[in-house]
Amino acid sequence: MTKKEIVSLILLLAVIAYGAWTWFNRSYRDTRMDQDLLDTVVIISAKSKSKNVSAQIDSVFAYMRSFEAVFDDYDPDSWVSKVNASNGKAVPMDPDAYELLCLADSLHQMTDGAFDITIKPLYDLWGFSALDAAADTLAPQPPDSLLIKETLKRIGFRKIRYNQKRIILPRGMQISFGALTKGYVLDKAREFMASGKFISGQIDCTSSMTFFGQPLAQIVSVKHPRANQQRQTIGSFKIQNGSLSTSGDYQLYFEHDNRRYHHILDPQSGYPVENVFSVTVINPSAAWADGLSTALFLLPPELAIAKLRNLPESNAVIFYQANGEIVSLKSLGMKELDWHDE
Repeated sequence: MTKKEIVSLILLLAVIAYGAWTWFNRSYRDTRMDQDLLDTVVIISAKSKSKNVSAQIDSVFAYMRSFEAVFDDYDPDSWVSKVNASNGKAVPMDPDAYELLCLADSLHQMTDGAFDITIKPLYDLWGFSALDAAADTLAPQPPDSLLIKETLKRIGFRKIRYNQKRIILPRGMQISFGALTKGYVLDKAREFMASGKFISGQIDCTSSMTFFGQPLAQIVSVKHPRANQQRQTIGSFKIQNGSLSTSGDYQLYFEHDNRRYHHILDPQSGYPVENVFSVTVINPSAAWADGLSTALFLLPPELAIAKLRNLPESNAVIFYQANGEIVSLKSLGMKELDWHDE
């Protein structure tokens, strides 16, 4: 065999090897949306080795929807609704609910009681359940102060008795996992995707997002809490793999007598938290990011950032009012995430 023939053979083998490598490592991408899941719009973008990536994404939506049977406040047959209607009787524990109860317990302790999933009676009193259900024909107004005072007697996480087998909720009390459900379901969906044929993926639930398998960092923008046509975002940062969540006073609110009343309620005063506009949290866990964004919203900004020192994997940026202006406070790790003000 001549030298020229040897070179030609080597080149042929290289082409065959590259073709085989390309074949075995081929991938397909798709982005799909569900507009009626978790009371929001859910968008999944994913990369898979299967050409049936669209069907695979649909299976993720179906998996995510299965959690509504546990956590949906508006479904009378859901586990949480059965607990809320139990009138003080024991209800068998759901394993997913147990995980969230433990997380809620941790956040309750971290915030000295400010984060409290028994807030539902107060939430309903303010009319936010109706707003959340898109009953836009209503004209909410602040409830009477005496009613708020009476409702506060039905709130208190420490009154719940629960273990891995059952939960006992005192008569008249109700719970809601609204501040945790999206994040928890995102975690479960991410694990579901990562254990299958998906190479990488991104799930976006508007106020919560999670990423896995991303080769490069993604740029995420934070919505301006008083967004208008000229300025829709207030800052941005980079995240490669992990999760984030934002809680804002603009997400669910009503106005009365030129004053804004939003859905993040202080379980001690009974009124919406004042002077905090939005809290964005980055954490490996979407459930923790979701819960922390609400938990930190309930605290004074300086104390909220200080609390994160015990959670080294968490970072946050808080926008609040000081001297009539919107100012921000950030954890030190936001620099590593390449935060930029806009």
